[in-house]
Amino acid sequence: MFEDKNNMTIFNKIKDSAGISILDAIYKAIIFHDTLIAAFPRLQMCKVKAIRKKQEQIITSFSNKKQYNVLFFLQSPAVWKYDTLYRLMESSSIFKPTVVISPYNVHVIYDKNEYFNVMHQAEEFAKKMGYNYLSAYDYKHNKWLDVKNILHPNIVFFAKPYKDTLPKYHLYNYTDCLTLYAPYGITCIDIFRTNYNLPFNNILWRFLVETDFHKHFSEQYSLCKGDNTIVVGALGEEKLMLPSYQPQDIWKQQEKKKKRIIWAPHHTVDYLFNFSNFLVYCDEMFRIANKYKDHIQIAFKPHPVLKFKLINLWGKEKTEAYYQQWAELDNGQIAEGDYMDLFLTSDAMIHDCASFTAEYLYTQKPVLFMVRDENVEKHWNRFGKKCFEQHYHATNINQIEHFIEDVVINGNDTMKEQREQFFKDYLYPKDGVMPSQKIYNLLTETLGK
Repeated sequence: MFEDKNNMTIFNKIKDSAGISILDAIYKAIIFHDTLIAAFPRLQMCKVKAIRKKQEQIITSFSNKKQYNVLFFLQSPAVWKYDTLYRLMESSSIFKPTVVISPYNVHVIYDKNEYFNVMHQAEEFAKKMGYNYLSAYDYKHNKWLDVKNILHPNIVFFAKPYKDTLPKYHLYNYTDCLTLYAPYGITCIDIFRTNYNLPFNNILWRFLVETDFHKHFSEQYSLCKGDNTIVVGALGEEKLMLPSYQPQDIWKQQEKKKKRIIWAPHHTVDYLFNFSNFLVYCDEMFRIANKYKDHIQIAFKPHPVLKFKLINLWGKEKTEAYYQQWAELDNGQIAEGDYMDLFLTSDAMIHDCASFTAEYLYTQKPVLFMVRDENVEKHWNRFGKKCFEQHYHATNINQIEHFIEDVVINGNDTMKEQREQFFKDYLYPKDGVMPSQKIYNLLTETLGK
């Protein structure tokens, strides 16, 4: 139905995409003016030291302020992790928070209309959440806004560490502010440079990581030796840890109660480093949804970058048709935004996404990893390997169906106690203090408030 049978065509498209990606990397190096500091560690460290000195001066200059302007960048609802922290600041007289909706996945290889579509989704999300927000794009005058000069931020939280936005919304433009970043996903794979040693990671005032494992990675692999790194916990999973949080039921109503399964395919359909099984199972998951329609419903939860990749591989029309078919399925749906409520109201997950390998474990519910090949297991970092061991594994469609029938429908969950113990040992904060409160305390103590 949707699987592209022409392997040679896919190969050629992937090869073409890779060529354009190189062009994109060159283009980004030019517009971000960071070629030298990215290429020469000594130059980067000189810049880091200069910025550290500036950061100390910023803190000193803030001593007499009564209120601080806080800017949160929001690129996509799916990677937004700061809701609880925003609420803490909103209820405080010390901070004045504003959410800025900035462009997502701005690359020459991706469809421009699609990143505007994601911006529209983010704006609708901000309205729904009741945030004080500003869109970085002025639709009336067709121009990008200089939000720094409009909002005059003192403190800035970033959504992602990559150069996938415009320069004026990247860290480089905010080195005269206190800058912070909490990873949008929990780091489970061993791509240490991308996760810990980009210029972004070293220049940040505070890098807010998930566990002691991740602090060690930062200390070991970053040029700054993790001097800006603090363990606060998994910010995005806070709601999963709070018994008092009441999630909204966002699943399609069914005539009878059914088991709710999330299918979350990764976006790496065009990488040599490839977790994604999407092109193998995209049709099979429809077949499974129909075969077990009296017992299950499936929420298609694609990585937000997957659609950009599929438009390159399949074209816009075929990609939209595939997504629409999930939206129209009686026992299926699409979930593209914030996913905490989706997680909490689900019964199980099937996925091949690196960060979800840790994130879904916060629910303590059964989860299956779709193993593409033996190389997948070689890419985990030490923390990721421990998370991977808490999963059921499948290398073919028969094993996926067995998981659905035996574990999810029939309830033969033999790994339940193991997952619960893992949650206590590695995921839940030892001091019981949630990540947002830790970050809030960090800022008030730093500012002497």
